[in-house]
Amino acid sequence: MIEAFSLSTAHLFQDALASQARLRYRVFVQQRGLPHLHHCDLEFDEFDTPAAVYLVWRDEQRIVRGLIRMLRTDRPYMLKSYWPHLVRGELPHSADIWEITRVCVDKAVDPFCRRTILPELLCAVAGHLDLTAGIGIVGVTRAHLLSHYIKRGVSWLGEPDVIEGEIERAFFVPREFIRPQHHCIKYGIERVRLRSGEFGEMAA
Repeated sequence: MIEAFSLSTAHLFQDALASQARLRYRVFVQQRGLPHLHHCDLEFDEFDTPAAVYLVWRDEQRIVRGLIRMLRTDRPYMLKSYWPHLVRGELPHSADIWEITRVCVDKAVDPFCRRTILPELLCAVAGHLDLTAGIGIVGVTRAHLLSHYIKRGVSWLGEPDVIEGEIERAFFVPREFIRPQHHCIKYGIERVRLRSGEFGEMAA
């Protein structure tokens, strides 16, 4: 099951809010050595606001092992604030276009289990857009990583550049292409249960 919560609903999900920040610390600060803000082994930034939505995959011990943070683009978001030069033309600014950020999966998870975490999270992203009448997502990533999961529908918004030590590009993906069909078929992912603090439980 994927769980979706914000600051206003995080109390319904035990310590998932802190657990996702611990995962971010391990991935971005410890493993990648990036100078991200952190405190007591929790990574955070200025976009961890009441408007952020966290999609998390937790193991049997309720520890967050996979994460995607979603930010509406009609409010401050990372691409616009830090890397607007990656977009040729007008930057997205809409309540129905969401940015995905802090995408990560814990390398400590058994490889057999780990391979399904990000596909399930992407299914949940599509489910969240269904619930909120969203039309698509934007973000910044290494091109081959996105193309590995999403085979069709990716629009690159500009030229690549070095972002935090990696060659990355800005992208837009319409909602109907976000579900990673190839991986869902390969790993037998039929429907992902999405439990939302705001909308209840659904299949994504």
